[in-house]
Order: sequence, then structure tokens, then C-alpha cells
Amino acid sequence: MRSHVTHSVFTLIAVSGIALTLSACREAETAAAAAAPVVEHRVDVPAMKVGATDLESTLQISGNLAPRTRVAIFAKLPGTLSRVAVEIGDRVRAGQTVATMDRREIDAQVDAAAAAVNVAHAGLESAEAALANAVLEHERAQKLFDTGAIAKQRLDAGDTTLRSASAQRDLATATVAQADAALRRAREVQRDTTLTSPIDGVVVERNYDAGSLASPGDKPVVIVADLRVLKLEAGVSELEAGRLRTGMRARISVQARPGETFDGRLAAIAPEVDARNRHFAIEVRTNNPGSLLSGMYATATIPVEHVSGALAVPRDAVATRDGRRVVLKVDGTTVREAPVTEGLSNGTQVEIASGLTAGDVIVADARRDVAPGARVNPIFSR
Repeated sequence: MRSHVTHSVFTLIAVSGIALTLSACREAETAAAAAAPVVEHRVDVPAMKVGATDLESTLQISGNLAPRTRVAIFAKLPGTLSRVAVEIGDRVRAGQTVATMDRREIDAQVDAAAAAVNVAHAGLESAEAALANAVLEHERAQKLFDTGAIAKQRLDAGDTTLRSASAQRDLATATVAQADAALRRAREVQRDTTLTSPIDGVVVERNYDAGSLASPGDKPVVIVADLRVLKLEAGVSELEAGRLRTGMRARISVQARPGETFDGRLAAIAPEVDARNRHFAIEVRTNNPGSLLSGMYATATIPVEHVSGALAVPRDAVATRDGRRVVLKVDGTTVREAPVTEGLSNGTQVEIASGLTAGDVIVADARRDVAPGARVNPIFSR
């Protein structure tokens, strides 16, 4: 019995000691927690300081470069090409022969027409001589009739002969005119057998060899292009066309010539919209220094507006929230929404006309899910 009591006493003492130990531990942990510093949670965000810069709004058009002038030279009459005098890449001058056609038959036709002209002129001379003789005979008959030496019948016969001679002279004159016209036409056809270039340029296409048959409805014999001036054509919207003026300068970059730019000008704006796509055609031209080729893919950048000293931010730094255009402004370590008014844009940056001042810190990408009032750690890019 005594042993049992003693065991119970020891057990009670042990339990009490454990309880006291646990209580002391909890108190120590509570005190330590109270004494530990509070760690603040912040979100890392890309940030930037707003500053002034020059901003330029531009319009870009792309397409293939083409010669300002490109002429296809066709055969003007069916026949055989006796000679093709140029090759692709040859430079030609205006009026230079590029090909000739077999003209033997046409030369014979010209000779025949020239002979017909000579015959007609001979007929005219004969008719004029007959008319002159008829005039003399009529005058002589008139004098004789006036003196009563001949009858009225003889005078009438003289009148008839005179009128007939005059008509023959008129017919001979018309025959000469007709023969002259036939000769001119034959010579025009003869000239058409020689194909010449109407412009200075370079042969960019050659479709026939000597001995080939060619006709006006076939492919052109050669194509000549003036590559000294190249053009870039495109269509722009009504809004864009309203901001453009002929003479505006342009910067042209060519995919095949990386790192190079070429000066150009806006040369033409169509005065009428294309009803199919509601676009206005425009044309940018550039002088070819010799390194540009027809068909190269190019992009023309036309500066439309320029602002010096504009407060500009990346376009992604502006977002629409609750129907307003805002940026996320960082005050110390706290984010708040700042409504802004946008101005000029160049596609990557946008002018802030109101709502910010130089030196303000903003979140560089307003698309990030950062709520107003959030604590942030701004990270500035170098």
C-alpha cells in the first residue's frame, strides 16, 4: 500500500514538471515571436523613370521595288525576226535599235508604191498639158465665134473639151495624192520592221531569238526599264492619306541590303479611293545609286509628325482600366493608378500629354497584374 502511494506521488511530480516545462517553452516561443522583425511582402516589377525625348510618328509601307518607267516593245506587224540586237542587262538609249524583222517583201512594196507615185505624177503632167491645150482651143474658138467665123456648135464643142480636160487634171491630181499616201503607209510599215527603245534604260526581259516568228498579239520582243528611279506602291487608309502630302521625305530599307537606308520622297497620292478596299494608292520614289534591283522587297518609312522634348513611355506602360487610360505610378514602394492623356505615338512609345511629370517612376509594363495599393520592389533595367 505504501509502495503504491509512493509511486503515485512520483507520477504526479513528473506530470507537473512536464506541464511546467511545456508552459515555459510556449512562453519563450511567444516572446521570441514578438521580438522577431516583421518581414514585408513586396512584388518585383519592372520600372522606369519618365523622361523627355524626341518622338516621331511614322507611316510604314512595304512592297516590291519597281522601275518608275517600264516599256514592253512588241512587234508591230507579223513576221520573222532577222536580228535581236540586245541581251538582258544591256543598257540602251532612246531610239536605239533593239531588233529588226525580215523586210524583203515590205521593201518590194515600198518600191512598188514609189513607182506608182511616179506614174501618177506622169499622168498629172499629161492631164495638165491636155488642159492647157483645151484652154487655148477654147479661147481661139471664142474669138472666131465673136467674129462670126464659126457656128455656135463649134464653140460648144470647145467648152465640152475644156471641161473634160479640167476633170482629167483633177482626177490625175487625186491619183497623185492617193499614190503619195500609199507610199507613206508603205514606208511606215517599213519603219515598223525596226524595233527601237523609246526610253533610256536596261533590257530586263528578252523573249525571242533571230529567226523566231513574232506578231503584235504575242509576248513583247524585249522589255526595257529605266532603273535610275525606283518606286514603291501601296494602299493606305483614308485616315492615313489625310495626313500625307506629296514631297514628304521617306527612308527606304531593303531586305537584301541590311543596314543600309535610301532617301526617298512621297511622289504621288491617288485623288480617288479604290472602291474595292477603300484605300488610296500612294507612290514613294527613290534615286537608285546602282545597288538596288527591280523586284527587291523594301519598306518605306514616312515621318508624319515630330515632337521635341515629349514625355514618352513604352506603349505597354499604358493600359485601359475601368474605361480610363492609366499608368501604374510607383510612389516610394506603393503602386497607384494615374490617369493619363496620350498624344503622339511611334508604335513602340507614346507621348503622355498630361498625367505625368518628368522624373515620375512607373511600372514599365501595365499588363502585369498589380493592384493599386500593392507594395512593390521596382526593378530598373540597365
